[in-house]
Amino acid sequence: MKRILISAIGLAFVLTWAQPAPTQDLASQVVGVWKFTSQSTKELATGKINYPYGEKPTGHIVYTKGGHVAFVLVGDNRNAPARATATDAERITLFNTVAAASGTYKVEGNTIIVTYAASWNQTWTGITQKRQFEIVGNKLTATSAPTKNLSGQDIVFVVTYERAE
Repeated sequence: MKRILISAIGLAFVLTWAQPAPTQDLASQVVGVWKFTSQSTKELATGKINYPYGEKPTGHIVYTKGGHVAFVLVGDNRNAPARATATDAERITLFNTVAAASGTYKVEGNTIIVTYAASWNQTWTGITQKRQFEIVGNKLTATSAPTKNLSGQDIVFVVTYERAE
């Protein structure tokens, strides 16, 4: 009898033990507005880090609950054109220091899969990109699979964001 009573108390204790609430899944956590904090490439052979948009780019990426995404990324240290109408050279410099796209996304595990419907660089329009991502606190980090840069070196893209809302 004593054994049954102790077992019942033990079972009641286990059943009523405070359990932490399950963490939100990544698909729910990614929804919102995120501010770019860095965008870099890492050469896998050398470990060298490059910052194509400078070390302090600006811009935002928005992930909606309905599966849409849009972003604009602007490099640091951009100069305004000398006049209201930019010269061709000024337009080229400005074009080379901005990226923008929109499309749809889905999350599978810790992978975010984006298909672009429109982009500043037409070679992105219609393609699908996959990034591994993690969210820690208010910081989101997305990392690409290895890819080749224009020089044929294997690189990975690493983009960090801070939650804006």
